[in-house]
Amino acid sequence: MKTKYSHIPEWERKRIEELTQAGSSNKRIAWELGRSTSTIGRELKRNYGHGAWWYNCERAQRLSEERRKNSKVPRISEKIWKEVFRLYNADRSPKQISGALKLQGGRVSYAGFMRKSRRGGWNIDIKHKGTF
Repeated sequence: MKTKYSHIPEWERKRIEELTQAGSSNKRIAWELGRSTSTIGRELKRNYGHGAWWYNCERAQRLSEERRKNSKVPRISEKIWKEVFRLYNADRSPKQISGALKLQGGRVSYAGFMRKSRRGGWNIDIKHKGTF
């Protein structure tokens, strides 16, 4: 059975700080919180330092929120997507679109194109064979 992943909430970070300052091992902290030892190790590694010599739960929470926010930045800009669909509507093949994007410094896979078209509500017929 696959273990469900969950983010570490603020109250657990507070407890990690308390236990770390008390000198508890990662294994002990993990046992007390019902988490994996490696989860605690990654949490401490990610959030230790950053201008301080100890784990600080408030700083860790802020850094975690920043990482989550930054992870939602799209990898392919809307400008590139607009160009993809402009070329597609101009009857270009996936291979031609791919070549044009490479010249402009962009790159889109065929699967990414199809996912984006479905999510955006576009009803697209596959006119051309080939891949991006």
